[in-house]
Amino acid sequence: MKKIHYISYLLIFIILIEFVDTKLFCKNLLELYSDPVYSEEGLQNAINYNPDNDSIFLPKLEGKDIFTAINDLSICRIPDVRKFLYIYLTKGREYTITAIKRSYLYMPLIREQMQQYEGIPEDIALLPLLESAFNPYAVSKSNAVGIWQFVPSTAKVLGLQINDFVDERRDIIKSTNAALRHLNHLNKTFNSWELALLAYNGGCGYLSRTMKANGYHHFYDLIESGVLRKETAEYIYRYAALALIYKYPELFSIEKDLLKPDNDYDIELVELRYPVRINLLTEKCNIPSEVIKLYNPQLKRNITPPKERNYILLLPKGSKEKIEEYKDEIYTLKFTSIYTHKVKSGETLSQIAKRYRASPKTIIMINNLTHPDRLYPGNILYIPVF
Repeated sequence: MKKIHYISYLLIFIILIEFVDTKLFCKNLLELYSDPVYSEEGLQNAINYNPDNDSIFLPKLEGKDIFTAINDLSICRIPDVRKFLYIYLTKGREYTITAIKRSYLYMPLIREQMQQYEGIPEDIALLPLLESAFNPYAVSKSNAVGIWQFVPSTAKVLGLQINDFVDERRDIIKSTNAALRHLNHLNKTFNSWELALLAYNGGCGYLSRTMKANGYHHFYDLIESGVLRKETAEYIYRYAALALIYKYPELFSIEKDLLKPDNDYDIELVELRYPVRINLLTEKCNIPSEVIKLYNPQLKRNITPPKERNYILLLPKGSKEKIEEYKDEIYTLKFTSIYTHKVKSGETLSQIAKRYRASPKTIIMINNLTHPDRLYPGNILYIPVF
């Protein structure tokens, strides 16, 4: 009878570990992050924490991919993950809170795009936490732009346009699709999502050369051996720390700082038949300019790309009907073609307009000319012809 009871208790314990919440057994680990004030002592306590001696139970790490290890907290067995957790919850707390709050705006759009890509881990959607703090206007030292942080050369390869009217590295939907295609390709190249993440940061060629030169083929060996650049070596562990905080804010005593904003907009895709001045959407359709800017950060000017009909904007639900109602007042730029003109020495705006039989006022508006009387040789002007 005692043997039966023992087996029953053992089974209950196993069920608790497997199916209930192993995080309940990590109390001592989580206490490392209860104080939001940074201290060197606190940092060292996080680094030196011993999961086997200092906690009741923390799942083993061996044989797990990074995403499984994040989900069951076993990634916390790695000292550098505990270190970055501490940093992001103390002196990096403001960055973390801002990044997570901003993610609420764009995460539904990103999740929707991810449904098109079979096999991509769900938590890849959290990568912009590290890349840009989900700020589409973020620009790095290497001129990487957008929530997914693409440099111009990579953007070009992935089909993202950068011109006088748009920078599609900032386009939430187009940049997300580009990032997912890129990450998919890197995963197929290295046969590992962890190596794909390292290559996303350091570059495919750099990672391949480093692996070949040093004989390492597992992401953990590459990181721990010290052969990677510092930024790339820290990349996965920083990502893991931010993903943990995002997924389990209540465990790290930060959930009260992450309340969702009241202005949680319901957004739809709206196809515009002709180029549109953004201020008209605000004036005629009462669409808040801040919402247009939040969801369409790719726009550089107060107009959608003049050469593109059927351009798509992300606007609040109901905008489609409003635009249709006021279409005659909004679609004021129904030109048949648009020319590109390179300004020559001595040319004036009136001369150029006359040559193309175009309206000087429209040329000024489309090209955002603050000083139309000052044209310089070599300047590029877009000339709409009706």
